[in-house]
Amino acid sequence: MDTKGYNNQKILVFAGTSEGHQLAEAFASRNWQRRADFCVATDYGTEMLRGLKDLSIIEGRQTAEDMRKMLHGGLYGMVIDATHPYATAATENICASCQAENVPYLRLLRSTGSLPKDVISVSSASAAAALLNQREDKVLLTTGAKELLQYSGVRDIADRIVARVLPSAASIAACLAAGIASKHIVAMQGPFTAEMNLATMEQYGCTCLVTKHTGKPGGFDDKLAVLEAGYTVIVIEKPSAEVGESFETVMRKVEHFYES
Repeated sequence: MDTKGYNNQKILVFAGTSEGHQLAEAFASRNWQRRADFCVATDYGTEMLRGLKDLSIIEGRQTAEDMRKMLHGGLYGMVIDATHPYATAATENICASCQAENVPYLRLLRSTGSLPKDVISVSSASAAAALLNQREDKVLLTTGAKELLQYSGVRDIADRIVARVLPSAASIAACLAAGIASKHIVAMQGPFTAEMNLATMEQYGCTCLVTKHTGKPGGFDDKLAVLEAGYTVIVIEKPSAEVGESFETVMRKVEHFYES
């Protein structure tokens, strides 16, 4: 698509991740804050970006229709999808909205690398829950609050599952709704060091850690450190291979957009 004349338009960034924060910092360092809007789903996402001067933040979960309405008026000449690697529904909605409104779309990829041979790999949260029902472990669940209901049928959940989630009312409510005991809710904001992960496993008597293949920005390497201490790690793989661009490539395209 011809991008000539787009330099008077803004860029819409769907953020809320470490990559989104990295983009926001890069925009701020180049004084591009007023030429972009950053969408985040929660107040936690806003808090991550709050320290950046003059950054325009749009907070709230966006439906596919909301996204299309935002793009319809012609204010935005480019959309950057920097949502979480596992937020597949959000990515599908963003991409579909861009196609419907004929707005250029860029997917910012997170590099995750390969898995160590000692981990147990599963395809989904429901598959992880099914596996836990075949085991006796006490488990530290570090996959976030969004899919906790997938684990509600795990045998003896109140005794066996410890959930580490963000310190928000919504996260704690999700834990309780899934059947996780209040004494087993660890409401903390990361990042978490390898030492912190090991200490949490020891404190709660966990023998297994469940996580997602989020890559280094998601603290994945520090979670894998529990393998060396003899703990079991179950990793939920990304639903499918993503197609997109590196941070460096995205920034080059943004610079070209503003200078065209």
